[in-house]
Formats: sequence, C-alpha cells, structure tokens
Amino acid sequence: MWKALMWFLKWIKLAESSISVDKSDTFPLEDQNQIELEKSRAASIDFDKNFMQLVLSINVFTDIAPSRFEQIVLEQLDELLLSSSLDSNILPRLPAVIPQLLSSLKSDDSSGKLLAEQIGRDPVLVGEVIKLANSPFYYQNNQKINSLQRAVIILGQSGLKRLIANVVMKPIFNVQDGFFGHLAKNYLWAQSECCAHASSFLSKNRYDAFDAYLAGMAINIGMIVTVRILDQMHKGRETPRSMTFYTMALSKSRQLSARIAENWRFPAPVLDALAEQTDLNGHPDLSSFGGVVYAANRISQLHVLVKEGRVSDNIDLLTYSLGQQNSDRYLRCYAELKRISSLDSKKNAKYV
Repeated sequence: MWKALMWFLKWIKLAESSISVDKSDTFPLEDQNQIELEKSRAASIDFDKNFMQLVLSINVFTDIAPSRFEQIVLEQLDELLLSSSLDSNILPRLPAVIPQLLSSLKSDDSSGKLLAEQIGRDPVLVGEVIKLANSPFYYQNNQKINSLQRAVIILGQSGLKRLIANVVMKPIFNVQDGFFGHLAKNYLWAQSECCAHASSFLSKNRYDAFDAYLAGMAINIGMIVTVRILDQMHKGRETPRSMTFYTMALSKSRQLSARIAENWRFPAPVLDALAEQTDLNGHPDLSSFGGVVYAANRISQLHVLVKEGRVSDNIDLLTYSLGQQNSDRYLRCYAELKRISSLDSKKNAKYV
C-alpha cells in the first residue's frame, strides 16, 4: 500500500514537471478586463468637473440646456472680464503695500530693516508676522517677540513670502455665507493651499519656489468670484447643473484668475503660468513652469477629492492624468501633501 502511494505521488510530481504552466495565463481574460476597466475609470476622471461639483455641492453636471439662472451668472462673468476695472464688491482690493513688498522679497539686497518698514505700513500684516514669529514652529524660547524687525529676521525671506501669500489670499476666500459660498470657500481655500504647497514642491531646483507658491495660491481666485456671483443671483432653489455651465464657468473663472493676478501686479512668471491654465482643450508643457502649476493643481484636486470621498485614493489617477513623465516626482508630491495633512490633522485641522 505504501509503495503504491509513493509511486502515485512520484507520478503526480513527474506529471506536474512535464507541464509548462504560465502563471500569467491564469484567468487571463478576467485579469486583463479588470486592469483595462481600472485604466478606463482612471482615464475618464475629469478632475476639474469633480472638483467643481464638490465646490457647488451638486452630484453631477448633465447634458441639458443651461437654465436662465446659469445664463445670468455667465453673463455677469462676461461683463467682469470685459470691464476695465474690477468691482470691489465682488473682490477685495489688494493692500497697497503688497506689490512693493513682493518686489522687495524678490531682491536679494533687501534688508530686514527695509522689509520691517514696508510691513509696518499694514497693521494686519504686522500682527500676522509677529504672531507667526512667536509660534512654536519658528521660536522655541519663552520670551515673547514684540519687535517687528526681530520677527522679520526670525521668519526669514522664505517664511515671510509664504506668510504674505496667505495673508493676501485668505480674506479673498472669506466669502459671505451664501447658498453656495458657505461650503465653497472651505473647499477652495483648502485646494489653493494644497496647490501652493504642491507647486512649490514640484519647482524645487527648477523654478522660483515663491512664484510657484503664489501661482498655486492664486489659481482659484476666479472661482471665488464665480461663487460670489452665484450667491448674488441666487433667488430660490436654482442650482447649476448643465455641462455647458460647467465648461464656460470654468473657462471664465480661469481667465478671471489671470486677470486679477495681473491687476494685482503679481510677478510675470506667475501671470504667464495662470494664463496657460485658461486653455481647457489641452495643458501646458509639463516641463515648463505653467506645466508645474498645472500638475500641482491636478495633484491638489485629487488630494481634496479623496478626503471628501468623491474619488478613490488611487495613485494611478495621477499617472493617467499627467502621463508617465515625471511620475515619480508627482507621486512624491502627492505623498508630501498627505504627510502635511496628517500632521495638520493632529492639530484638529482638516486640510493642509
């Protein structure tokens, strides 16, 4: 009996060794179909559309004719784009000291004393600079810093640049709690901060980090204007739902972002990069500065959409959207946003 059993096992082993089994052919059709399905889903993700649906708190844009409400909003956006000046009721004016301060920060010759003098002209900016200089991130001693010049030295140019960008942009996103604005402002600010971080990350050793940070921070200014107009025109239960509204509002919002940044005299590379984002039928050369901002916008949109449960946390979404070129850099950037967000969540903050 044992001899028979041993002979049988030996025969099975010989039989297995004589058959060439390609493991990759195991359930080949099922596996291949699943892979193609995942690729198709990833490639079909429209980041801009998903993000605008999140911002406006709607489920989906559909192929229907634009409503009268949508038409009025689009007409208002056209009037803004054609006007020679921006309505201060729609968008707050940039503090007068900011353009001069930005110019000084771009110069390597600017001293701490000069920067302190310029910052001292804006009480809000003074308060924010001293507040940040006294934060644990910058200062570890128990003695409080009250001197503006000392605070400027502690922050350094890098810290000042980011602080100014945040101080300049934050009030823009504090729209009134209208029907659309009360949620939209949080999503738009969150994505703008993420985009600023991502732009700066992707620009390392390639482009000016502050220009990149500023461009990322400014990318949603036009959408904030659109949300304000939506709130102003909203009379009842109207909600934008047409694909026509989505594409036209997105295009006009991008144009407004570029127009507002130009009006604020942002640095030329920032203006050029924002202008390149207005073409919805393509994207900038991803090796250019405009391409860096484009990629940062996609990465930051994915980050926020994942946190809000609008899309799955699938890293392939970035690869299919931005291509294989620089994919490692994009994945590291996405991981960096998640790291910052994780650290921030420990401080009871939702976004970076």
